[in-house]
Amino acid sequence: MPVYEYEPDDRDCLMCEGRVAVIQGIKEDPLKYCPWCGLDVKRVISRATFKLAGSTPDDKASRKGFTTFRRAEKGIWEKVSGEGPDVMSGTKEDIEAVDAEKAPKKPVIDLDKDS
Repeated sequence: MPVYEYEPDDRDCLMCEGRVAVIQGIKEDPLKYCPWCGLDVKRVISRATFKLAGSTPDDKASRKGFTTFRRAEKGIWEKVSGEGPDVMSGTKEDIEAVDAEKAPKKPVIDLDKDS
């Protein structure tokens, strides 16, 4: 079953740290409310990962229309097989943005401020 991510529809949530992941069937309707805090939520597009069962030779993946890349170093991927560019690389700003997105975000709560 896939994992879907949801985030508050129009405001931040300090209880859920911005997004929650929910295991749902493909044919299930999207959630309308967060199962933890009850706020209105919307389903968001999140990164998808998959792993092929067993090992697949690069040339076999290429014959099926896939391009295979291998990480050469941080931010640089080199093509192993298939069509497409020989190298994919991110700019320094791209790499920093990805690192910042992966870093855990902790909300700041001002206890002296009235809500």
